[in-house]
Amino acid sequence: MVSRYDLYLKVCPFCDHTHLIRWGYYKRCALPVKDSIRIQRIRCQNCYRTTNVLPSFLLARRGYAVGILKDLVIAFINQPHDWSKSADIIIDISTAYRWLRTLTQQAQQALPAIRKALLTIKPEHPLIDLTDTLPQPLTVSRVVLKRLLALAEQLFKAAVCLVENNRPQHELFCFLNYFLTSQTGKALLVC
Repeated sequence: MVSRYDLYLKVCPFCDHTHLIRWGYYKRCALPVKDSIRIQRIRCQNCYRTTNVLPSFLLARRGYAVGILKDLVIAFINQPHDWSKSADIIIDISTAYRWLRTLTQQAQQALPAIRKALLTIKPEHPLIDLTDTLPQPLTVSRVVLKRLLALAEQLFKAAVCLVENNRPQHELFCFLNYFLTSQTGKALLVC
């Protein structure tokens, strides 16, 4: 279940020192899977602080896996008026609204980083879109999230082509979670 996009630390997030050692594990559940997952802890040999290394299929500080967020966003984009009645959504509706609001704000902040990375890989790619300058209310969330996913998917495909010449085998949302953590310092749904 662990993919190549897992979040392995190479430097300390507190002091940027490179000498990190493993410092045990802890168990965590990730709904909808009932089994617990072992999460690696890392300790810096310089500042002696510890941090956790979350795989990219887990949401930080959330009890759900990335797949739950993916199902919510896809239902919201495909059925904007009755997305809350979708059978794919297994979280509480109030949580779903909060996640959509948070993800919309995060998407607007992440679009420049995705655009910059995509232009680095594919300089000839056109990236100008009017939805990038829209205000933040939930009424435009569908458009902003659609734009985020479109750009993230293009970046994902370009990155996979650089690494290997075969068909992508990994989840777009896991890649997006990894990318946002590495580029902006905030994983999906972390404010």
